[in-house]
Amino acid sequence: MEFFKRRRRNILNIEDKLCAEVALKQMFIGSVVDGIKFGHGPGSTLFFFMHYSDNPLDFDFIWLNIEDPIWGVYDSPDKIPKYPDDMIRLTEEEGFFSIFNIRREKVIDVKLGEISPHLYITLKSGKVLFVNGYHQKYESWQASDGIHESGEWLIVAGPANRIASWTPNPRNNNC
Repeated sequence: MEFFKRRRRNILNIEDKLCAEVALKQMFIGSVVDGIKFGHGPGSTLFFFMHYSDNPLDFDFIWLNIEDPIWGVYDSPDKIPKYPDDMIRLTEEEGFFSIFNIRREKVIDVKLGEISPHLYITLKSGKVLFVNGYHQKYESWQASDGIHESGEWLIVAGPANRIASWTPNPRNNNC
């Protein structure tokens, strides 16, 4: 019973989730998977997304830093295992190969999990980039615009099912 009491306290805050989803959708939808960079260590991977459009309201450059080893590209949402413990942990080479296979694919939707801030990025082909959003002690992922953390937008999947959003629009910050 104690396990369920502790777990209940660590459920994703719905207001924070909605605020982060609004920002993520605004940042990612319409962009394409554009690149990958080796992270700070073997557990960190940096993905790049670009908006190739003439619309001045579109973000040019978006990055997604994944610090959790549980992530993957799935053929459809129903192929994603329900529990992160059931997911295959990719080697660094397997992860890069899976991203190579979705290069230049357009993002059509972004959502977060119901209990944890798992990130689901849906591509035009129907494939889904899934990133685990739960860790008890560490951030699982961060997303932002701009280069080298100089952007105005930042979304962070924090420890214990927390999500935080910083945006230039005060309305978004006070969802």
